[in-house]
Amino acid sequence: MATKGGDESSGFGVVTLASLFPVITVFALGAVLQQGIPSPMTQEEFYKSENRQKVLSLFNSKDEFIGYTFKHLGTSQQVTLFDGNVEEMLTLLKRISTDKEKRKEVFGSDLNAVHQWALTKGTKEQQAAVFGPGKTMENPEGHPEERAAVDFLDVGLRNSTLALQAIIPLVIFLLIVLVFFLREKLQRADEILLGIFFALLGMTLFNVGIELGLAKLGTQVGQRLPSSFKEVELPEQKQLIRNFDIEMVQKAIDEQGKEHRFFFFRTGNRIDAFPYNEKVYDPKSKSYIHIPRKGPMFGDSYLGVILIVFFAFVMGYGATLAEPALNALGISVEEITVGTFKKTLLMHSVAVGVGAGIALGVLKIIYGISLFWLLAPPYVLLLFLTWSSTEEFVSIGWDSAGVTTGPVTVPLVLAMGLGIGNQIGVVEGFGILAMASVCPILTVLYIGLRVKKQQEVDLKEPGLRLQDKEVAK
Repeated sequence: MATKGGDESSGFGVVTLASLFPVITVFALGAVLQQGIPSPMTQEEFYKSENRQKVLSLFNSKDEFIGYTFKHLGTSQQVTLFDGNVEEMLTLLKRISTDKEKRKEVFGSDLNAVHQWALTKGTKEQQAAVFGPGKTMENPEGHPEERAAVDFLDVGLRNSTLALQAIIPLVIFLLIVLVFFLREKLQRADEILLGIFFALLGMTLFNVGIELGLAKLGTQVGQRLPSSFKEVELPEQKQLIRNFDIEMVQKAIDEQGKEHRFFFFRTGNRIDAFPYNEKVYDPKSKSYIHIPRKGPMFGDSYLGVILIVFFAFVMGYGATLAEPALNALGISVEEITVGTFKKTLLMHSVAVGVGAGIALGVLKIIYGISLFWLLAPPYVLLLFLTWSSTEEFVSIGWDSAGVTTGPVTVPLVLAMGLGIGNQIGVVEGFGILAMASVCPILTVLYIGLRVKKQQEVDLKEPGLRLQDKEVAK
């Protein structure tokens, strides 16, 4: 919507347009790339040799594709990847276990990831290839099962490079415009250079904090949340049981007559019953790896889903209040509306909308709801609210969606969504941010209508009081 240049609210609406066109360009890019990217297919078709070239276009390298297959899929897909040649697969695993560079290319920067994968997900043959013959499911010398230390130098260099790539081109562009087009000199150059340095340093530290802190925290929370309504594995809490006696495994049946095998395990003074999985038992070394399971906390009831939705709302509400851009928007709105629309009212309105949007996004992931049916009704309602509202509140409301997808909310929400999606087994965990963008527009426009109505009442009250005095006379 357009406004007159003299209107105080004419500065709003820019964020809305800046958010709209990236969506259009991404859709256009998807339409262009759709021809070269394979359509949705089964895992068996995905790993067929005739589809290999299209599949590789989804990854940065073949090694990354191999690592994805090892870490996320089963043995049958792993064998299919090597065209049924098991020996070739085992030879590669042997090389990965000794070649740190190759290991890093396939399993990522965590050099100990291959050992953890072999212990928790690998077959006996794969474990033998990684640890050596006769050392399956053990923690052999030379292969200590330790948590890999963070390479702070690598993390710092990588994030400082990203900061340079983001800031330096923008600085150069602004200097060219200032010097060559506007014919102006750079005033207080020393202060500006110092500010640019602090911007580079701050962005580097912030990116490191996101990578090592918020992203990991969001992923961990997302992976644990589904335990409120379903059973999930906890591979990082696995226990290696040596000298495991297979004769101690017990049997039980359910109401359908299906047999279940389990064993008793003592931890301190506590004895628990654990389900038995023959796939993680090695008869040669008599070793058994127990991977704890957690949940469902509330059985088959809907309380678990209600709990996870409530948590998503609270997380979205709190993360939004921490957004610096929202605080700046609130100050501007309070000045333009002459205190009618308070900064705190705007911030809490947006936070409630983001919380509600994230809660709906989590429901979308849990129940596999199409994003179209979640987005279409709110946007239809937004068209009506936009038509009913004044230009001032329309611009403010639509801009509030842009400031919510900030540096605090995005990493938390994306990591949480992907973590939940991985545990539930959905194809992807995206779509939460889309809901987190549309719902705050609804709440702000609704509050804007209430504020406008209150303004009209306040303007009428002096006239009504004057009429009452004249009648009294």
